[in-house]
Amino acid sequence: MVTRDAIIEALRGVQEPELGRDLVTLNMVRDIEIEGDAVRFTVVLTTPACPLKADIKARCEKAVMRLPGVKTVDVRLMAEVSRGRSPVEGESFPWVKNVVAVGSGKGGVGKSTVAVNLAVGLAREGSSVGLLDADVYGPDVPMMMGIEEAPPIMRGRMVPAERYGVKVLSLGFYVPRDEPVIWRGPLIHKTMDQFWGETEWGELDYLIVDLPPGTGDAPLSLVQLVPMVAAVVVTTPQRAAVKVAMKALQMY
Repeated sequence: MVTRDAIIEALRGVQEPELGRDLVTLNMVRDIEIEGDAVRFTVVLTTPACPLKADIKARCEKAVMRLPGVKTVDVRLMAEVSRGRSPVEGESFPWVKNVVAVGSGKGGVGKSTVAVNLAVGLAREGSSVGLLDADVYGPDVPMMMGIEEAPPIMRGRMVPAERYGVKVLSLGFYVPRDEPVIWRGPLIHKTMDQFWGETEWGELDYLIVDLPPGTGDAPLSLVQLVPMVAAVVVTTPQRAAVKVAMKALQMY
């Protein structure tokens, strides 16, 4: 009869491809059940959007099926999103595990499109996701998400709109659609501080922040305000665009 120890030992030979360590050492194997010749267990992924989850599942099944006396293997996948570490000393925001900024060196390269698709993609994979449109120069996220009306304010706090499983807040909700936003850094900083600290985001695995392009006052103020754990810099392939994008990368 197959034993729990034998199953654990077999799964020590299965590595998490991105972390480079075996599933048992990473404490990703849970709830092992044995009923005769049938084995069931859960593999806990670090994100629902793990691109290699099908491969991990197949290798787990193969490893356990090699054990004498095993005829069926049922591998269940679930996810526990880990909390990223902000580089800002002392910053602690328990309601969000990971803040990911999306920026660019210049406008018009598809930055907001990337931010929207990243947020919706993570939500469709099962993550709890918020999308903060902080691009004061062109807050296009409401249009891209198909949200026509500004979300309500309840008890003095903003409540994000929801679409495609994503909680959305944008400066575009609160300024006339066809008018430019001509603000200096302090006003931008104050507004984003309200979006960050006076909004009922709820518990989030990821908050995607669509930042203004460039390395000027507006994006710099927001980078200093938001405790990011990662940044995505978007560019088109032209040499001039890539050169400017590298400056944004250095800022982040």
